[in-house]
Amino acid sequence: MALDLASFVAFDLASFAASFILLFSVFDVVGTVPVFLALTHEYRDQRAQIVRESVIIATVILLVFATVGPIIFQVLGITINDFKIAGGIILFIIALDNLRGKISQTRTIAAGEIAAFPLATPLMAGPGAISTVMIYANPPYGLLEIFLVILLNSFVTYLILERASWVQRALGNNGTQVFTRIVGLLIAAIGIAFIREGILGIIQASGGVAT
Repeated sequence: MALDLASFVAFDLASFAASFILLFSVFDVVGTVPVFLALTHEYRDQRAQIVRESVIIATVILLVFATVGPIIFQVLGITINDFKIAGGIILFIIALDNLRGKISQTRTIAAGEIAAFPLATPLMAGPGAISTVMIYANPPYGLLEIFLVILLNSFVTYLILERASWVQRALGNNGTQVFTRIVGLLIAAIGIAFIREGILGIIQASGGVAT
């Protein structure tokens, strides 16, 4: 028990800084801002609520996976690569709706549901972030350290997204419509990247040729 407690409270400032920077890079909250503006175009008055709920959900997801992620994956019989492929396919479908000017399913559901998907996951607590916290939750790192990293990243994410409306006001209505189409390409690219990484991960795990 003493060893477990020591492992939990283990903390190193250099390690903390490195893991914070890595998770912040994986979060890519700055890159998420245009996606957030496009997905919440019909919910401008509820953006503060969406930001708050999405950050809370993403934080809880990462804390859970940091604690019991390997057990969950083992019980369900899935891998992080399976998760990447599934998330990428769904994001690509959303992107097609944006690019074709169709009313996406994300526009016809409650703001709270948008906060859960696709904002909280896979855009915030996506495969990259989940795999990152699962790695840093194991020795020589401590759970307390990765918990603090997750909470600090979530706080920074909240501050940035909560002010995302400033960007929309600068663009104007016509600019927002054009912006939504452009962001459709960005969402599609994110989805394709998830699918590609998942497929390559499965090939490498099965002993295929690594590139």
